[in-house]
Amino acid sequence: MSEEVFIIEEFSEKVELMRLYYKIIGDRKFMEAIENFKNKQGFGIDPVCCIFSNEYKPGEEGYFGETGVNFSIQPPMAEVEENAIVDENVFFQYLTEAGEDYLTRRPQDRTRVEVSLKEIKEILNLS
Repeated sequence: MSEEVFIIEEFSEKVELMRLYYKIIGDRKFMEAIENFKNKQGFGIDPVCCIFSNEYKPGEEGYFGETGVNFSIQPPMAEVEENAIVDENVFFQYLTEAGEDYLTRRPQDRTRVEVSLKEIKEILNLS
């Protein structure tokens, strides 16, 4: 098995991976992911995951810097592990987009999603 890792640099490809992440975790796991995000903890199910920078220490395998969020996809969904590292603003923008999409199918969760998004925005110190 290959240990090769590909870091996505092209912004449009990062967006594609973030959207794929939310599609794969689906409605059944979306609220579980949001609960983790409120604690700056990542969430994943095979073959995708999302990790916050604070979950790694310098020198630790997987460390990608002091800030940001890393979305990754593993084989067999990708030829090699692919990582898309984004800042917290971009993370929150696409989390909000995923939340709006989720609410088109689960409008009964509107209050819970909106409160959670507000909490995440505050935790990430976003204006």
